[in-house]
Amino acid sequence: MAVTRLPTWPALACALLAYLALLGSAHADEPAAAPPGAASPTAAQEKPVLEPPRAATSTAIDLPDGVTQIDKPVVVRVRITVASDGSVKKVELLSDPQPPFDEAVLKAAQGWRFHPAKYGGKPVAVAISYTHTFLPKPKAVEVVVRPGGPVLNCVLRGKLVEKGTRVPVQGASLSAKVGGETYAVEADARGRFRVMLPAGKAEIRVHAPSYKAFLQYEQLQPQQEVAVAYYVERERYDPYEITVYGDQRREELSRVSLRGPEIKQVPGTFGDPFRVVQALPGVASIMSLLPFPVVRGASPGSTGYLVDGTRVPLLYHMLAGPSVIHPEFIDEIQFYPGGSPVLYGGYTAGIIDGRTRRARPDEHLIDVDMNLLQTGALVRQPIPALGGTATVAGRWGYPGFLMSLATDQASLAYWDYQLRFDGGNARNGYTLFAFGASDTVSTPRAGYEDAANPPLDPSLVLAFHRLDLRAQNGKGAHDVTYRLVSGYDDSLFGATGGVTNWVVEPTVRWHWRPDPILETVVGVEGYWHYLQKQISTTTTSTGGVGDFTDEIKSSSLFAGLAEALYRPTKDWLLRPGVRYDYRSDGSASLGAVDPRLTARYRLLSLGLPEGTTSTVADARSVWLKAGAGVYHQPPRMFVSIPGLDTMPLKYGLLKAVQTSLGAEIPVASGVGLNIEGYYNDMDPVVFDLSINQDTLAKSAPTRLPGEVPKDIDSSNAAQRALDNLYAPQQGRAYGLEVLLRRQSRTGLYGWLAYTLSLSERKRAGEWVPYDFDRTHLLNVVAGMPLPRNWDLGVRLQYQSGKPATTTYGYNTARTEGYFRIDLRVDKRAVYNKWLFDFYVDVTNITLVPEEVVAGSFIRYVLPTVGIRGRL
Repeated sequence: MAVTRLPTWPALACALLAYLALLGSAHADEPAAAPPGAASPTAAQEKPVLEPPRAATSTAIDLPDGVTQIDKPVVVRVRITVASDGSVKKVELLSDPQPPFDEAVLKAAQGWRFHPAKYGGKPVAVAISYTHTFLPKPKAVEVVVRPGGPVLNCVLRGKLVEKGTRVPVQGASLSAKVGGETYAVEADARGRFRVMLPAGKAEIRVHAPSYKAFLQYEQLQPQQEVAVAYYVERERYDPYEITVYGDQRREELSRVSLRGPEIKQVPGTFGDPFRVVQALPGVASIMSLLPFPVVRGASPGSTGYLVDGTRVPLLYHMLAGPSVIHPEFIDEIQFYPGGSPVLYGGYTAGIIDGRTRRARPDEHLIDVDMNLLQTGALVRQPIPALGGTATVAGRWGYPGFLMSLATDQASLAYWDYQLRFDGGNARNGYTLFAFGASDTVSTPRAGYEDAANPPLDPSLVLAFHRLDLRAQNGKGAHDVTYRLVSGYDDSLFGATGGVTNWVVEPTVRWHWRPDPILETVVGVEGYWHYLQKQISTTTTSTGGVGDFTDEIKSSSLFAGLAEALYRPTKDWLLRPGVRYDYRSDGSASLGAVDPRLTARYRLLSLGLPEGTTSTVADARSVWLKAGAGVYHQPPRMFVSIPGLDTMPLKYGLLKAVQTSLGAEIPVASGVGLNIEGYYNDMDPVVFDLSINQDTLAKSAPTRLPGEVPKDIDSSNAAQRALDNLYAPQQGRAYGLEVLLRRQSRTGLYGWLAYTLSLSERKRAGEWVPYDFDRTHLLNVVAGMPLPRNWDLGVRLQYQSGKPATTTYGYNTARTEGYFRIDLRVDKRAVYNKWLFDFYVDVTNITLVPEEVVAGSFIRYVLPTVGIRGRL
C-alpha cells in the first residue's frame, strides 16, 4: 500500500498503457449481515470471520440496447443473492426504476459468477448490495454533489496503477471519506480519476476486482488540486498473463500450442521456451542434456526449428545452452510432431515454431536476467515519432567459467542479440526484426596440448545474422503478407577453414475469407544461398563427395502453395493443401509435390447451452481427427551448422508419407485428453544420425552371447559410419501418443505425456530398431502457484533404453532406461514500479546416472540460480 506524488510535467503520460475501454464499471458495497446463526461482528477475535464473495467473471455492463449516449451518470443499485457455490440465485432492484438501465443490470448480474463467501472458512450463501454506474462516454468523470453538503473546494486527481508493473488498474472505483461524508468516483479504462472534495483529512479507498484492498490518507487544503498516483497491489501476479483476440478455433491435427508458464517455468528447461518441446509426446532425445530432439523416430536434421515460420540456422547455443532468441519475444510455441500444413515445407518430421508477438504501441519494459550461465537484458520503448515500438535485447553466456572448474583444456562462450521495431497494427503494419548469435569453442593452442593452463584459441565458431522485414496489408476479406529475410552465416572450423553463406528468402502470402465457413491461403516463397568459402570433407568408399561446397556454392528454391480451411457444417473441418518445391544447386535440380489433407469431425458436444460461442463449443466437444500427407526435404546434416544448411541435391530428396488418426476428449473444465496413433513411412532417408557399430569383435572368450562388450572393434569404424551416412536407407516409425493436459492461470497446471513407439531402419532386407529408438517415453510436468507470489514446478521424465549392438548382432539389445526429476522454484517480490524475481532450477535433482552409449554412464546435476528484474 503506497502512494507517490506526481510531478506536473508532461512525462506523466509516458507510463500509461492503452487497454480496451470499458463503457461501465462497477463495485460491490459491503456485504449484508452474516448468515443466521453467525456470531456478532463485535464478538471476540477468535470467532469466525465472514469473507465476502469476490467476482469470478467480468462485471462490466454496456449501455442498454438503443442507448448510445447519456448526459450524466446513471446509478443502479441491486441486491444479489450469491449461493454457496458462487452462482447468482436472485437479483433485486433497490434503487428507483430507471428503465432501461435497471433491466440491463438485472439481466447482466444473473449471468455473473462469484468466488463464494466464506464464514469460518466454509462457503455460505450471502446477499450483497451492488452498485453500477453508467458513465457518459465522451465527458470526463463528474461527481454528483449531495444537496446541502459541504463546499467542495478541493480536487483530487491522478491515476490508479498496478504495483510492480505500472499498468493501469481497470474496473476500479475510488471512495474518499471526508468529515463523515463519502464521495465515490469510477476510474476510467486508463486508471485515471478526478473527484471534488471538501478540505480536510480524506480517507481514500480503492476497490478493484483481483486487487487487494487499498487505504491511503490525504490532507487536503482549501483551493488545492492534488495530483497523485496510487499503486494498487494485485492479489496474485501472473507474469505470463496473455490476452487472446479473435476466435481461436481448432484447425490442426497434431499441433500442441504452449503459452505462459507452460513455456517459461517448466523445470529442467532453464526458462527457455523451445526446450519445453522435449517434454511433449513423441519426442525422444539423443542425450537428456542436448537439445536435439528425435521426433517420432526421425533424425534431428528432419525437424525444423523456426521463428515465425523462418528457419533459424542455429536455434540453440552449444551444450546445454538456451535458444538464441530472448524468451520475452516468444509468445507461443507451436509444435507439430507430424501432420504439419503446407505452410511448412522442407522437413519430413516435426516442426517447432516459436511465434513472436507484436509490441503494443504504448508498451514500456526493461527486463534484466542474470544466472550462473548467462546475463541478458531487454528494453522496449515506444517511439511516437515513428509510430511504433522498438525492442532491443541481448545476452552474453559464460559457461566457460564453470567449465574451467573441471578442465583447463576447453572453454565456451556465446552471445546473441535482437533488434525489433513494430509499426502500425497487426493487420496493417510492418515489422523489422534483426537477430543473430555466435558460439565460440576454444581449445589449447598448437604445441600446448599437454601444458597446464595452456593458452586457448578459437577452434570452432558458429555464427549467423538475419534481418526479417515484414509488412501486412488487410482490407475486408483479404489480407496480404510480404516478407523478406536476408543475412549471412559464418562458421569457422579451426585450421580446416570455414564457410560464409549469404541468404535471401522472399515470401508472399494471400489470405481470403469470403465467408465464415471458408478461408483460403495462396503463397509463393523461395530462397537463394551463396556459399563463399570452401571446406573439404573425407572421400568415402561409395565414390566420395570431395569438395562438395563447389556443388552447393549457389543453391535456390522456388515454391508455391495453396490450402483451404473449409467448414461445411459446424461438425466438420477439412484442410486440404498442396505445395510444390523446385530446388537447384550445382549438383542437381529436383522438384517435388506435397499434397496434404487433415480432417476433423465433432463426434458429440457435452451439454452446451444455446448461444454458446464456436470457440467454447469446440473446446467442449469430442473430436475425431485424421490426416495424411507427403513431405520432402533436401539432404541435411543431423546437426544444424550455420552455412551448411543442406547437402548436395545429388544425394536426392528425403521423402516421408505421414498418416495419423486420433481423438480429442474434454475431461473437465480446463482438462483435455488427446490420443493419437501415427504411421510414418520414410523412403529414402539420407544423412541419418547413426552411432552404433554394425558388428563387434568376439575375441574375448569369457563374453556371454548378447553381452555388450567393452572392447568394441573400432577398425574402419569411421569409414563405415561415413558409408552409412551417405547411403540411402528406408525407414518407418509408428506409435501411440497420449497427452492429458490441464490449463489454468490460477491453479495447478501441467500435463502427462506418454508415447509407445517403434522406429526402424531396413538393413540387409531386415527391419532393425533405429539407433535412437525408445519404446517408452513418459513426461509428467506440474506447476502450482502458491500464496505470496511463490511458484513451484516439478518434472518427471522416463525414457526407455536405446538399441545397442551385441554379439547377437546389430541393435539386438537395449541400454538401461533413464529416469530424471527436475525441480524449479520461483519467488516474485513486488515494488511500486518494478518486479523482482528469484528462481532456482535444478536438473536431475536425484543424481540418477544416464547411460549415454552402451556401457558408458554419466552422472550429473545441473543447478541454475538466477534473478530477474522487470521495470
